[in-house]
Amino acid sequence: MNHHYDVIIVGARVAGASLAIILGEMGKKVLLVDKASFPSDTLSTHFMSHTGFLEKLGVLEQLEESGLRKVTRMRTYIGSSFVEGPRTSYTIIPRRDKLDSMLIERALTFPSVHFKPETSARELIWEEEKVVGIHLIEKGNSQDVYADLIVGADGKNSNMAHWTGAEKYEETKPLRPVIYGYFEGIAPLPEPATEIFLHEGRIGFVFPMEPNRDCLGIEIHPEEFKTMMKNPEESFKQTFDQMYGMKERMEGARLQGKMIGTPGMPNFFRTAYGDGWALIGDAGHSKDPSTGLGINDAFMQSFLLADACLKMDEGISKEEALEEFARKRDEQLLPGFQMTLHYIQSLRKWTDNEVALFQAMAANPMVWNKLVPNLSRHLKDDAADFPLLHTAMEMEAEQFGFKKES
Repeated sequence: MNHHYDVIIVGARVAGASLAIILGEMGKKVLLVDKASFPSDTLSTHFMSHTGFLEKLGVLEQLEESGLRKVTRMRTYIGSSFVEGPRTSYTIIPRRDKLDSMLIERALTFPSVHFKPETSARELIWEEEKVVGIHLIEKGNSQDVYADLIVGADGKNSNMAHWTGAEKYEETKPLRPVIYGYFEGIAPLPEPATEIFLHEGRIGFVFPMEPNRDCLGIEIHPEEFKTMMKNPEESFKQTFDQMYGMKERMEGARLQGKMIGTPGMPNFFRTAYGDGWALIGDAGHSKDPSTGLGINDAFMQSFLLADACLKMDEGISKEEALEEFARKRDEQLLPGFQMTLHYIQSLRKWTDNEVALFQAMAANPMVWNKLVPNLSRHLKDDAADFPLLHTAMEMEAEQFGFKKES
C-alpha cells in the first residue's frame, strides 16, 4: 500500500525532529523516519549558544525541569590564569539521548506527524529528474512512501546527499580530532560556567550538564588521535590533568560509559535543495565543533525550511521558496563557518614568554586599568586579518549595553 505525505524527513535527531515539530504546528502531514531506536546517544557538540530555539519548539520548560543546570558564565584558561565573564543569556547543555527524545515526543503531540524508528531509507523514487518518494525498510518489511518534499536530515555522511548528487562547496578537510566523555563527581564551580582551556595548542572544555554530571572533552592535535584512542580513558585523564585545577577537581570523578572519539569533523556546505528534496543539519552543512555552533545551526535550518514551506502554501513557487531557503542558510551560516575555521587554523601552542606575560597581566589591576579603555581598538587592530571577529564581539557587547561611538 502506498502512502503520501506533505513532507518525509529522513533523520530524527535535532534537525529532523525540530522540523517535524514546526511542520506539525502548521498541520502538515509528516513522516519522520530514523534507523536508530530512541532514546539513544549520538556524536555531538552538546553546547547551545542560547535557548531561544528550544523555547520556540516548546521543549525548553520540560528540559529545564529534567534537572539541567542553567549555565550563566564563560571562563577561558591560559596556563594557570583565566578570564571569566557573564553570558548574554543562560543556556542548558543536555545529553543527546534526552534532547532528541524530547523533540520527537513534542513532534508526536501533533496528530499529523508520524514516526518510524528503526527504519532505514534505502533509495529514492524518481519521476524523471524529480524526487517523489523513498523506499523504506522497517524491521525487514519494505515500503514505498511518497511526498511533495523529502528532506535529508541524516548527518554529515548523508545518504540523501549521495543519492541526489548534492555537491559540496567551501570544503576544508577535518582539522582536529575530538575525544570526550561524561563524568560524575567533578568538583563544580560556584556558578555553572562553560570552561575552555587553551593549552599546548589543544582546546579542553568542561560543559556542566546536570548536577554531578559534566561533559569533558579535548580537541587534540591530529597526530595524537591514534595513540590516545588505544587507551582513551587513561590518555584523556593524563592530558586533562594538565589543565589548570582539573587534577584536583577530577580526583573523585568517574567516567559514565566510555570515551567517545572522532578523527575530526568535515567542513563544508552542500547544495541545499533540488527538485523534490532538501537537506538540513549536518547533511547540508558541517564544521569543526570547537565553536559549539552545530545544534543551534541545525535548529536555524529547520526554521528556514519550514518558512519556505509556508511560503509555498501562500502561493510562491517551490523553486523560488527553496532558493530563498538556500540563500538565507548560507548567509546566516557562512560567518560562523569562517570564524570557526580561522580559530582552529590559527590555534597554536603558546610560547613561554606569552604564557608568562599573560600570567603577570591577569593578576595586575593596573594593567587592566590601562587596557580596558582601549580594548575595542586593540581587538580591531589585532584582528585586522579577520575583521569579522571584531564585528562579532561588538555585536555581542551591544547586548551588554555597548554603544558604538558616532
